Amino acid sequence: MDQQSYTTYFAEIYDDVMKNVPYKYWFRYLKDILKFYKQQPESVLELASGTSNMTLKLIDLQSVNRITALDLSEPMLSKAAEKMEFAAESSNSLSDFTVKRDEMNFNLESKERKVDLEFTAENMKNFSFNTKFDLIVSFFDSLNYLTDVDQLQSCFESAASSLNKDGLFIFDMNSIGRIKTIEEKSFVIEGDSYECFWEDIVKPEEDLWQVKLKICPDNDALPCFEESHNERGYKIKTVLRLLKNSGFRAVDVYNAFSFSKGKNNSDRLYFAAALEKNKLQNNEGQLKKVYYGAKNRIDYFLVSLKYLF
Repeated sequence: MDQQSYTTYFAEIYDDVMKNVPYKYWFRYLKDILKFYKQQPESVLELASGTSNMTLKLIDLQSVNRITALDLSEPMLSKAAEKMEFAAESSNSLSDFTVKRDEMNFNLESKERKVDLEFTAENMKNFSFNTKFDLIVSFFDSLNYLTDVDQLQSCFESAASSLNKDGLFIFDMNSIGRIKTIEEKSFVIEGDSYECFWEDIVKPEEDLWQVKLKICPDNDALPCFEESHNERGYKIKTVLRLLKNSGFRAVDVYNAFSFSKGKNNSDRLYFAAALEKNKLQNNEGQLKKVYYGAKNRIDYFLVSLKYLF
């Protein structure tokens, strides 16, 4: 990830800029994937967790008692911790919990369960923990920010060494097809306290998509801030090879928000990877795959309509 990405000011406005991202729907899709593979994880590691939009939803997985949210950007993590405190005071979903904070660690306790949540500043290219996890996840094409094959390989190796033997590694990526066909454009996002000038630059010969941002606060005493975000598209066969080289023995690839097989020209891809060769075969079967697929396609259609009008 570009060191000029996710500065302190961008962390403050990130949720406003990304307010149309349907995190709630993405979480429902994740739950269906876990149901299909008969997974009830007790521990979860989230890579590139950002301002915790998905982290807070992971608490709703009733089997979970430990969550570690990893991100390179300390400003994003600080915003995430701030949101966690606010949610503990005002969110209906956390109303049953007593929440205690110790710096970047939160302890949630209700009559039914306890959840330990830790925000940690680490690079997803190379990470390690003293304990392993039942589930490792990454959302919102975060792994596309690893623009070098060696970086992606290192991330996969770290995930493999951090995953319990019977666990799952689930992540999404923008497909190489989408990266190559993004339209180059410029536009302005107007917030209540800022203007964000957005420019898309595509280098199809390098499979690269760059977003240049210039963020100008509505305060003459503050300068404008500039950031650059870079994503690379990878062919499915490349991702599968790197996963295999990292120790993953079984991988399913889905066209995002469905249970149909993912292709290089799909818009977004989801990967479900396991260390055990036969792990993914222990699932709810073809009929449930059809059911979950149809359910999510309907949800995806309704969500698309919501943001169309």
